[in-house]
Amino acid sequence: MSWALFKANLRVNRMIWLLIIAIYSFYSITLVSMFDPESVDALKKMMDMLPPELVNAIGMNFGSTLLTFISGTLYSLLLYLFPMIISIIINHRLIAVHVDKGSMSYLLSTSNSRLRVATTQAVFSLVSITAIFCWITALTLIASSVMFPGLMDIKPFILLNGYALLMYYTINGICFFASCLANESKYSLGLGAGIPLAFVLLQMLGDSGDKLNWIGNFSLFALFDPARLFAGDSFAYLGMAVFAGLAAALYAGGIFIFNKKDLPI
Repeated sequence: MSWALFKANLRVNRMIWLLIIAIYSFYSITLVSMFDPESVDALKKMMDMLPPELVNAIGMNFGSTLLTFISGTLYSLLLYLFPMIISIIINHRLIAVHVDKGSMSYLLSTSNSRLRVATTQAVFSLVSITAIFCWITALTLIASSVMFPGLMDIKPFILLNGYALLMYYTINGICFFASCLANESKYSLGLGAGIPLAFVLLQMLGDSGDKLNWIGNFSLFALFDPARLFAGDSFAYLGMAVFAGLAAALYAGGIFIFNKKDLPI
C-alpha cells in the first residue's frame, strides 16, 4: 500500500464522490418520507395508470412495509444509477488515466512497484464504494427511525445493503479490470462503462414483459433479488457468493495484468 497515492486519490475524487453522495442522500430521505402505510394502495393505483412495461422496466415496487417500500424504490433503478457513476469514473481514473496521460511513469519512478500501485488503487476502489453503501445504510436507518420509529426491520435492511454492496464489488471489479487492461482512456471507458450499462439494459428489457424475461437472465443484476432475500431463499445467498467470487477474480486479474503488461511509458 502507498498511503501517499491513496491520499492523492482522495483529493482527486472527493468532489464527484461528495456530489453523488449528496444526490443519493436526498433521494434516500425523500423516499423514506414518502412512505405511508395508509397511502401505499394509492401509490400502487397511480403506478397502475402507467404502462406496465415501463413500471417493470424501472423496477419500481411499492411494498406494504417500510423495508419492502425502500427496497422496491431506492434499490431499483436508482441503485443502478448513482453507485455506477462512482464505479465508472473513479476506477477509470485509478489506472487508465495515469497511463494515458503519462503520469504512471512518474508513479513508477518512485519507490512504488507496479504491484504496490495496482494494489493501492484496488483498495481505494473498494473503499470508495463501501463508504457509499455504509453512508446510505446509516442515513436511511436514521431517517427511518426519526420519521417512522420502530417500523424498519433493521437486520434485513442491513443484509440487503450487504447484498447490494457485494453486487457493486463486482461492478467495480469490471471497471477496475478495464482500467488495468486498457492503455488508452477511450478503451477503459468503453469497457468499464459499456459492460455495466449493457447489464442494466438487459435487466430492464427482461423486466419489461413476459416475452422478454429470458433476456434478463444474461444480466449480472439478475442475481440481485431483494424479495427472495427477505423470503430466505437460497438464491440470494448464492448470488452473494457469485458476486464475491467474481469481484475477487476481477480485481486479482486486473492487478496481474497491470503488473505484467507492456506500458507505453
